[in-house]
Amino acid sequence: MKTKRSQEGVVLIDHRNSPGVSREFIRANGLEGVAPAVGAGQVYESALLVCSHCGTDVILNPDRSRDRGWCMTCDKYLCDPCTALKHAGVPCSPVMKKLEAAWNELDRKSTLII
Repeated sequence: MKTKRSQEGVVLIDHRNSPGVSREFIRANGLEGVAPAVGAGQVYESALLVCSHCGTDVILNPDRSRDRGWCMTCDKYLCDPCTALKHAGVPCSPVMKKLEAAWNELDRKSTLII
């Protein structure tokens, strides 16, 4: 039986032999909430998932208290912006279906040219 946890990957940031990335650098470059600050000599490991609707990689924060977005239609995780759209009434539109439709359209047009 497939579980939600089976859809997760892992992100590993190893700065044991590098100067690392400071919180100041993260803040100065507008990456707060996007990338973790991993200092010199530190290792960071966390679960990773991909948003079904937009394809964004999401590093799961182990200290997060609210639930992660989930689409019951496609049975997959969602990032926070796509969760907000889903609650606003935007219908389910997985990125893989969009890519398949674009590929099929491209394939159809290339068949007509030949």
